[in-house]
Amino acid sequence: MSSFDHKRLHDRIMEIDSAPDSSALFAKWLHAPDHLQLLRENAAESELIIYASGPFTFIHAVVIQEDKAKFLHADDLLDWSGNPFSSSAGYMWDAHGHNVTIHRSSPRLAIGPINDPQQLVFARSFEGLQTNDSTSYEILQEYIHVTEIFWRPEFNSYCRFNEYGDFDHIVSLTPKSDIEEVTLVSFKRDQLEQYLAASESILLRMFDFTLHRRGHFDGWPPGPEEVLSEDDQLAYRRKVDPAKAAYTRGVQIVRPSRSRSRILQSIRDWSLGVSESKCVEFIAFDRRNMRVATISTDPSATTNYFQASNNDLPYETSPVFFHPEVLLRYKADREKYVVDEEYRVIQCRGAWELRAIDVNQAGQVHTYICYLRNLPYREQLYWQRFNEEPKAVISERAFLNDFEGRWDTNVRPLEAVLAVVKRWTTAGVWWWRLGAENLIERVNVPRSGSRDEWARAFSDLSILVIEGFRVGALRTKLAEAGIRHEKQDGRSLVLIEKFLVRNKVLADANRLVGLRTVQAIRSKVYSHFGGREAEDLAVRALKDHGAYSAHFESVCRDVVEELELIEKTLS
Repeated sequence: MSSFDHKRLHDRIMEIDSAPDSSALFAKWLHAPDHLQLLRENAAESELIIYASGPFTFIHAVVIQEDKAKFLHADDLLDWSGNPFSSSAGYMWDAHGHNVTIHRSSPRLAIGPINDPQQLVFARSFEGLQTNDSTSYEILQEYIHVTEIFWRPEFNSYCRFNEYGDFDHIVSLTPKSDIEEVTLVSFKRDQLEQYLAASESILLRMFDFTLHRRGHFDGWPPGPEEVLSEDDQLAYRRKVDPAKAAYTRGVQIVRPSRSRSRILQSIRDWSLGVSESKCVEFIAFDRRNMRVATISTDPSATTNYFQASNNDLPYETSPVFFHPEVLLRYKADREKYVVDEEYRVIQCRGAWELRAIDVNQAGQVHTYICYLRNLPYREQLYWQRFNEEPKAVISERAFLNDFEGRWDTNVRPLEAVLAVVKRWTTAGVWWWRLGAENLIERVNVPRSGSRDEWARAFSDLSILVIEGFRVGALRTKLAEAGIRHEKQDGRSLVLIEKFLVRNKVLADANRLVGLRTVQAIRSKVYSHFGGREAEDLAVRALKDHGAYSAHFESVCRDVVEELELIEKTLS
């Protein structure tokens, strides 16, 4: 769905376009007080109406250069007409019909001496196509490019990601399917003001509220019309045929709500990825003064090796420690976040990344003040909730990488599993195929005491490794090798075990214990249908290994050995 503000505007237009049943209320409605109030209020709101077409409402906005607006007279504005169906380009023949050129503006959009108002919304009808979607609404390409927005059909909006990685509805669209509904195109104010400020322009909205009861209107009576002007922003003409019909037609100038310098600064901040300047304090280990201290993410609260001579401030590489549950939020939303423990980074799509994360021997997640300060303010507050005093020093890998500039040569069990998977992918082996690229980055060691996280980790490992085995190819090779197998042997692990037994790699009674453990936890625990057996698996994991993370890594060690055994046998 579109943004909440867009839907609210749409519903409000539907409401004010509904003619009252009461004669007294209808007579008041003809003077369009609610329609005019909508314009006044919307001019200050965060979502601006750029085009609206309802049963009795028509609003259409264009952009004009501010320095040209001063040459406009009241009659120029009140006589102006135009709509989104005015083409932006077309072929034009000369008077003799011998030469053709491309005409790139519409004379119908001209406003007095201004021949080049900039249309933001373009409506096009597919003539002859008798469907509800025969009319399409397009946005000025220049605007799409400078705002870096993309059409998302599931939202009926042009979107981009905000600083938290959420879809930000910059331009929202609701098309109508019949005459009694409302077509609405609205633009988010902040981005539109940036465009206006950068082009030194203002927004000009033409409106026409022609109000009457359906089937009771037979033309306008003779006589003059009122010409009204509330201020230098809103002017209109009105004619009222009491108890029958009325029209209110005029223009409204909408200027940016902030100074041009402030808006240009917001463009710079957005282009450079600068977020809110609020800071958060964390309990950290002050490496310089060898103490646990509270350190702010404000850059002025820390220093570095090159600027430390005249102060005793903590280093910006002071490590900060967190309860491992801090990662659950990011592991739960795989579409939005990537938790990459191999490269020690958490990434939020199109928004931010947190570098140099790792886990120490006490199971605490840690990073450094200098990277926390790069998070948006709201994200810093989230991490602050899980902040703890250090229970152990930073991991050996972090120390080697970050302070000695050396690679850690220790290969962790999950990394070894992923190395085999990547090797098989590169080699294009016949017995296995990677389902999707993102499956590799989805598998992480469970770090908290959450049974759900533990079960999900095994589920992800099962999807990556076990579902990659090609059952059809395994059956074919078994048949070619004369190895007997039954039709009901549809599971890949059963087929692989037959290969291993035939090649005397496994005894008849042996099984691929690691891979079968992965599959069992996925089917019994992650699916939540395992009952007592699922409970026993979880209890045994903690009893034998002390933590879910240790159990997962132990199983990964078995899996690595089994994958290498499979590779040696099947290749």
